[in-house]
Amino acid sequence: MKRPTAGTIETRAVPDAAPTVEGKRLRGRIPYAIESRDLGGWREVIEPGALRAARLDDLVATVDHVGVPIGRYDRTLNLEDRDDGLHWSVELPESRSDVREAVERGDLQAGSWRMVVKRDEWRGDVRHVHEIAELRDVAVVTTPAYTAAATEFRAAPEPDPAPEPPKEDPVKPTVPTLRVEDRADPRGTPEARILNAMRGVPQGESRDLTHATAEPVEPDDLRTVLIDKLRETAAIFATGVNVVPTDRKAVHWPVLTGDLTAAFYDELEEITPSDVTLDEFSVPVKAIKALVRGSSEAFEDSDPSLMQIVTDNLNLTLALKGDRDLTIGNDAKGFKGLTQITGTQSIAVGGALSWDHILKAAALLGESKIPGPYAVLMGPRPALTLALTKEETGSNAYLSVPAGVPPVYNSFWLPVTGGASPTSTAIVFAPSQVTVVVRRDITVEVDRSQEFSKDAVLVRGKYRLGMDVLHPESIVKLTGIDAPAITA
Repeated sequence: MKRPTAGTIETRAVPDAAPTVEGKRLRGRIPYAIESRDLGGWREVIEPGALRAARLDDLVATVDHVGVPIGRYDRTLNLEDRDDGLHWSVELPESRSDVREAVERGDLQAGSWRMVVKRDEWRGDVRHVHEIAELRDVAVVTTPAYTAAATEFRAAPEPDPAPEPPKEDPVKPTVPTLRVEDRADPRGTPEARILNAMRGVPQGESRDLTHATAEPVEPDDLRTVLIDKLRETAAIFATGVNVVPTDRKAVHWPVLTGDLTAAFYDELEEITPSDVTLDEFSVPVKAIKALVRGSSEAFEDSDPSLMQIVTDNLNLTLALKGDRDLTIGNDAKGFKGLTQITGTQSIAVGGALSWDHILKAAALLGESKIPGPYAVLMGPRPALTLALTKEETGSNAYLSVPAGVPPVYNSFWLPVTGGASPTSTAIVFAPSQVTVVVRRDITVEVDRSQEFSKDAVLVRGKYRLGMDVLHPESIVKLTGIDAPAITA
């Protein structure tokens, strides 16, 4: 591995220590004064205090540095700078029980971070980092670089060998903590950097901003902006489905097609072996593209900036298209959305939707041995019907949500049939069985070559997305739901 130079984005990871529990809080550490493993002919030590003045404006907690953040500083991600390192902790969202389970099982057993080093020193083959300019994210990952720190997910405090004086809330320590300084990033936000790069394309030229040689837009910035837009607009992402980044055209997993056999045996009795039968679960990715055209004069002189409006709309359009196809997609050039998956289970409602139908669907998933948690996806009309349900006829008291009902997510993509008696569909499903694959090579391109003849500036965005469900029976469709028009 080539020796790094200060000023570039660098990723490090730390494994170790068995995961433990403290409520729902996930903890990790960036260790100080600990030498890393061999990183390709050189090792590294983060010196105490190296993060003291680091910029933390955009710091988030993630899984494998991608996907929807599980925390953001300084709202749901907490930091404490101690003598042995920077300790971070985040309370996992209810929808990310998959992360908790993966840490408890040891599948995710390493902490990681991305940083921009400001000042370092080489002592032979050992790099000593004295000052870090920016901390981009902290993450729980699988690949280690350091062997002296770990992420922890504690279920209960470990007993102390002897009584100690009362401690302050560990989330709000009394020792000095890292804080976001009240100063702006000279480079601006990722959105601002993308916008400036677009404006910087000379007239008469075309440029792929992702691979430009001067002031390039970092692919990480593009992924951050797109994933943020998906998080804001996509109900599917909010449910906690698996998001897998890839550089390949498709992702493949081996899958057991039959259960292995277990039985009781007498001592020394020969055990009958189970034959392993495998199939392949494959998720291909499909390109989603958008092209926007505007006049060069408007791009240059409009206030508010037309370039800004176009950029925002481009990101939103790509995100909404992705959410639509994840939900109801059935395009021959795309992939099947959740409502189009074949082999699912179903319950015919044939009237107004009630909590009983949702509880029955959840029970059906449990009876099918589909592990939870579950989620409910429905349109605005059935959601309103449930919200307006009263405890009894003539009462003004609204019916409370029964225990055991999974979280409900509203999606305006679920279709409503026309006619005098419109109906809709809702789905109850296990997000852990849904895999969304996102290619890393997101691009934004600007074409100003047509300004002379057509006075036009073109902006094109492209990313690749795919989705599939490992076990179709992990989805229960609720069909024939009354969906009357919403009236005043």
